[in-house]
Amino acid sequence: MENKKPECNLDTSVISVVSELHSYFRDLQSYYKIAKGQVMSDIEACNDPEKSAQLQTDLKEINRKIDYFHVLNNAISTADVILHTEEMIKELGK
Repeated sequence: MENKKPECNLDTSVISVVSELHSYFRDLQSYYKIAKGQVMSDIEACNDPEKSAQLQTDLKEINRKIDYFHVLNNAISTADVILHTEEMIKELGK
């Protein structure tokens, strides 16, 4: 059996993909934090109990997304740091 080194079939480098995903997840986390602030402002200004309940539901969904993107951002951040070490750059190329 031959031991052949795996190849990545991306049009760009793995390092670039991970860096792009890191930025993307960070930006999504920020996007939902801003959305959270807007919904919280809407809740404070709302006098309609039905609309307020819907806004609370929206807020829970936004908080869930913030949590997910926080985890993804942290995980990909670690990968991004490791992939930018001299050894990984030599191994995977830019």
